[in-house]
Amino acid sequence: MGLSEKKQFDLILKGGNIIDPANNINGKMDIAIADKFIAKIGKEIDVGKARNVVDVSGMVIVPGLIDLHAHFFGYFASVQPDPHCIPNGTTTAVDAGGSGYKTFDEFNSRVISKSMTRVFALLNITGEGMVGEPEQDLEGMSAEFTAKKIRQREDLIVGVKVAHYAGPGWQPLDRGVEAVRETGTFLMVDQTPQSSRPMDKMMLDHMQPGDIVTHCYAYSKPMIDSHNKVHSYFYEARNKGILFDVGHGAGSFSFKIAKNAISQNFLPDTISTDMHVNSLVSNHATMPEVMSKLLACGMNLNDVVQKSTYEPSKKIGRPDLGSLSESTIADVAVLKISEGDFGLTDNGSGIRVLNSNKRIECEMTIKDGKILWDINGRSKDNWESTPPPYQISNV
Repeated sequence: MGLSEKKQFDLILKGGNIIDPANNINGKMDIAIADKFIAKIGKEIDVGKARNVVDVSGMVIVPGLIDLHAHFFGYFASVQPDPHCIPNGTTTAVDAGGSGYKTFDEFNSRVISKSMTRVFALLNITGEGMVGEPEQDLEGMSAEFTAKKIRQREDLIVGVKVAHYAGPGWQPLDRGVEAVRETGTFLMVDQTPQSSRPMDKMMLDHMQPGDIVTHCYAYSKPMIDSHNKVHSYFYEARNKGILFDVGHGAGSFSFKIAKNAISQNFLPDTISTDMHVNSLVSNHATMPEVMSKLLACGMNLNDVVQKSTYEPSKKIGRPDLGSLSESTIADVAVLKISEGDFGLTDNGSGIRVLNSNKRIECEMTIKDGKILWDINGRSKDNWESTPPPYQISNV
């Protein structure tokens, strides 16, 4: 049934603080949704025009969170998207290399097509992806076949992942670079430096502008030197156009690295979780929790939101998903900035604690204009409105 003249909107979120870096909005406003689109943003939108009005006073309204690095297939510790994304404000996520050109179709049929979360893929340069003995088969690393699969499913495959190769040399990386050059996509790289493959040469001599180094604050890929200064070649790489992604994970986020880098204004370009069983259990690696850690490390809230929404949306070629512009898809996260005495944890050199007086939590998730998560039932009727139970006749 269409909207009536009196009920112009399906939903109004009222009284929240909207942070929409794509449109330089940061202030107390209402947001109205009609069908599956953002219909209006403004002060004091007429609540009489909405079928449902939700008071989100004191909350922060942002575009649906976008996790650029998660694991939903192939990897032995992969998780299902919906239970870990939707309750945490994440409406869009990218599987980082779980499938390759040989296994993507299975991933699509088993996971992507069945998920409420909007799932995209970075195709592993290895044909099998992370299935079996992952990412060591040089013979199965084909730029040609990887590019072919990307062109077949450019609606879902946004780039290429090269990771975890234990052998010497640059073949996996160079083949990944070739595949993205042929398809106009981007490369995400997770390679621990070794003597035959140092970090500076990887970024400066092999990677291309627009490519991403993930796990940028990992203890195993030290961005800082013994004096806690960011290595000069990281600045050179940034000036070249290399991007840096958090990719928190279960062993790839160190407060010592992150705090020192951020204090020197070396912020990440994108914030992501590297979500899988181990990272969720050991560090609760959800988007709000990782965002909380970046906030505690010295980033401001506007930057944290921008690098969790608009910046990753541009990388996957869907900037509409990273903003609250009128007429765009209504993907929205309502966040609560709780105040108290919290302990946030890192990893990579054991687990250590950073105390913080703030923690970001998800109150509500809206995707395609529909409320999918509402932890406190703010959009629901009071239980006292329950109608009388249906009486079954004894006849």
